[in-house]
Amino acid sequence: MKIKKIIAGGLSILLSVGVITFAPGNGMVTHAATPPNIVSQGAALYNANTGEFLYEKEGNKQFFPASITKIMTTLLALEQADLDDTVVFSKSATTNLESGATNLGVVEGDRISVRDALYGTMLASANEVANGLAEHVGGSIPGFANMMNARAREIGAKNTNFVNPSGLNNQNHKTTAKDMALIAAEAFRNPNFRAIASTRYYTFPATQRNPVTSIAMHHKMIQTNDNRYYPGVIGGKTGYTKSAGNTLVTCAERNGVRLVVVILKSQGTHYTDTRALLDYGFAIASTGGVDIASKDVSVKKSITGAAVQAAKKEVVARTESEQQAQVTNADSAKVDAAPKSIATSDVRAENYGPGMAPDIGWKESNGSWFYVKSDKTSARAEVLNINGKKYWFDADGKMAKGWRQDTSGSWYFMEDSGAMNSSGWLKYNGLWYYLGSDGKMLTNTTTPDGYTLNSDGVWVS
Repeated sequence: MKIKKIIAGGLSILLSVGVITFAPGNGMVTHAATPPNIVSQGAALYNANTGEFLYEKEGNKQFFPASITKIMTTLLALEQADLDDTVVFSKSATTNLESGATNLGVVEGDRISVRDALYGTMLASANEVANGLAEHVGGSIPGFANMMNARAREIGAKNTNFVNPSGLNNQNHKTTAKDMALIAAEAFRNPNFRAIASTRYYTFPATQRNPVTSIAMHHKMIQTNDNRYYPGVIGGKTGYTKSAGNTLVTCAERNGVRLVVVILKSQGTHYTDTRALLDYGFAIASTGGVDIASKDVSVKKSITGAAVQAAKKEVVARTESEQQAQVTNADSAKVDAAPKSIATSDVRAENYGPGMAPDIGWKESNGSWFYVKSDKTSARAEVLNINGKKYWFDADGKMAKGWRQDTSGSWYFMEDSGAMNSSGWLKYNGLWYYLGSDGKMLTNTTTPDGYTLNSDGVWVS
């Protein structure tokens, strides 16, 4: 193992892995952080600000990557295709899978957007969806693999060979911890990739075989309700095959320092190893005087005042729809139908068919969705808790989407599915906002993961 130790100056800091203090007359006194004991066979810790590897274990040894391969697949598709392009799935894309391979049930002839395919690839790790993207971008899976390898060389990954876009078993499909860290760091410089990789849930469209489906990010360190949650994690990708073991890529950022951790060939210690490396990395890493945003493909810039309000008002409701965001529990026991964009796991749809909208529950009219409560009245100017999710209904009864402001002046954001966003970051018009556990946009404060928000709720870098 090679370890580079970088001691960051500052006020007295007490860390679980080491201490940095100031002594009178002597300036800074450093107490070296202790490198963690990593159980996984391969690992790398990379400072994306300075381009330095802070830790490596078998960093140049080749391992099978499994589904962390999809980081390169997603990055390349983002660079080569338009998000609104349509992917038409072939027989080879949807059947060229090994037994038990993760999939979303996409079949030959299905048509979905590149955007939806990217989320299906990164969040659900759907292998047939990755194949479809590869054929769309590269003409064929071998053609796309050649593009992957060429891009890897550009990034500096010299000991990597990709054979497919999914990471399914192939003896010639290999990478190293250091190569994968370079690839991931490059991917996280792309704002569209960051948006995808940091998404916790996404509504995947209906296909020939399956209805609209809610998919969840497999990476547990960004799930705030999981005990593996780690404040500061931007996103990442999981992987597993019997040959590869557990693999994990994680990107995290604190106080302007962006770190990438790669774990290869783990037998169940991938999260604990990652946490140990992040703790160690944030204890010793510095920005090196580099603003990480300046290295991103698209630099995040904070704007305030009228510009922020104008951006929000692109989708803000009319003034008569404003309301106090008080939540009422709906009678969900009789809900048999829901908007097409709402996850099918939220409703029971087996008794609902054309022309059979229930007396109680969801109703659709002219492209808008409404909700009839158990007392047979329509939800209006209120927020309902329906099957564990909050939905905002305007004064005219329509289910809301986008930004809404209640009478107290607090802002909330409803996803395309209508569900209220909460407990995490939201990227809107290139700006980052943080929604509390109650859905309320935070302002003039510091987020739970340590970032500063201004009076307009915008993250100030």
